[in-house]
Parts: sequence; structure tokens; C-alpha cells
Amino acid sequence: MYHQCEITAKYIIPLFRSKVVKILIDEYGLTQNEVAKLLSISQATVSLYLGKKRGINKKLNSFIDLKLVDYYARSYAEELIHGLKDKNVIYLCSLCKELSKKNMVNHRP
Repeated sequence: MYHQCEITAKYIIPLFRSKVVKILIDEYGLTQNEVAKLLSISQATVSLYLGKKRGINKKLNSFIDLKLVDYYARSYAEELIHGLKDKNVIYLCSLCKELSKKNMVNHRP
């Protein structure tokens, strides 16, 4: 068994960020550079998320509540659009707690 923070750092955060990136580009029409600036990541990282080379794990997707991840990603994306940048940790911690309640971050994919 792995510590839930280890699972979160390795799998959940990249999944969450990939969803946020996709929402900001597909639904809000931002460029990769604008998204990179908002999330304080490189444009290359944004490209990796969009190309599904980072943030996607088929084994993880089989036992993670993707609707819950989508909900938190969408909520965070909306806040970013409205200029509220400093809530990343709040959303990630809340997501992790919810997944933990469902026993979804206690084993490694």
C-alpha cells in the first residue's frame, strides 16, 4: 500500500491538470501559452497534457471517479478564468479527500 499523497502527486495531480488544460483550451478558447501562464507551467507541458502524453493512465481511469475529477477541474478552471489563481491547493486537497473517502487513492495503479 502507498501513502495517498504519493499517489496523488504521481497520478491525481497530472490527471487534474490535464483536465483543467483541456477545459481552458476547448471551452474557453485560451491558447497554450495563456494556459501555461495561468497554471505556472511551461507551454511544452500544456502540449503534453493535450497530446495525452501526461496525465492519462488507463489503469488509474479504471478505479478513479473521473466525474469527480472533472467536477473539480471544471470548478477550478472557472475560477482561473475569473482571476482567482491561488486556489489550486484547495481544489486538489478537496479532490484528494473525496477520492480518499471512496478509497480511491490508497493503492497504486
